Amino acid sequence: MRIKWMMIVFSLVVLSTNLKSQTYFLEQDTRVNSLLNLHKEINSQDSLVSGYRVQIFFESGNFSKDSAVKTAEEFNMSFPEIRYYLSFSEPYYRIRVGDFRTLIEAKGFLAELIHIYPSAFEVKEMVYFPPLSD
Repeated sequence: MRIKWMMIVFSLVVLSTNLKSQTYFLEQDTRVNSLLNLHKEINSQDSLVSGYRVQIFFESGNFSKDSAVKTAEEFNMSFPEIRYYLSFSEPYYRIRVGDFRTLIEAKGFLAELIHIYPSAFEVKEMVYFPPLSD
């Protein structure tokens, strides 16, 4: 056992002296920086990630567009910091709100909305990457 410890100590001493005496220089290709900058630029634009939104409106019919626009305006007045998305997929208009990373965040916001929009529910969707909070 004593010999084993002596071998370990000896190995550590040899390795540490070898590491101190060696110097490495790394030369980076100039194209690496241009690729990194391109990657940053592409990701800073409207990149989508998997997340959740809350659907507050879903209707079809003669006046569904007018109802959707009115609902969107009312929502925007009540929650100006939350984005809403009005979409049409024949024959339905729908409004989905928020850009939530997790289902828990979406459910938390849904709890705030459920008394205003009783038929609201959370939906898994590609969302814009929301800003990270500190």
